[in-house]
Amino acid sequence: MNAPSTAQRWLPVVIAAVTGGALGWLVDSTLPWIVTGAIVGLGIAALVVFYDIRPMVAAPVGIGAGVGAYLGGTIVGVLCEPTGCVAFEAAAATATGIGALVGIGLVVALVTRSFDEYQDSQRRGTPPATSSCSVDDKPNG
Repeated sequence: MNAPSTAQRWLPVVIAAVTGGALGWLVDSTLPWIVTGAIVGLGIAALVVFYDIRPMVAAPVGIGAGVGAYLGGTIVGVLCEPTGCVAFEAAAATATGIGALVGIGLVVALVTRSFDEYQDSQRRGTPPATSSCSVDDKPNG
């Protein structure tokens, strides 16, 4: 099987960026949200195509970061006068988006690793590793 060409690798990334931009436009037809959607789509596709991360792992992390950015920007937008705090909205969207990316990314990475370890132990025919944190080794009585 031949490795995909450069154009074949970039095509899904471009399509995802355009799709993300369209979704951002549906959220709010202003340029910041179109760009936010495009960046989220671009990030998800880049993780999948170039870093070989499973789509079912990359998509929730990217979408969660987009939702975090939307919430942060929207909260600041509600607190400010109309068209008065665009820079603050962008800063809040960036900060909450990065926070959501890191938080969701850590949880998804740990859960994925746990599932992979369990499946590896099942393939080997050994019992899965357990934690002894809540197990008392001494008999009762």
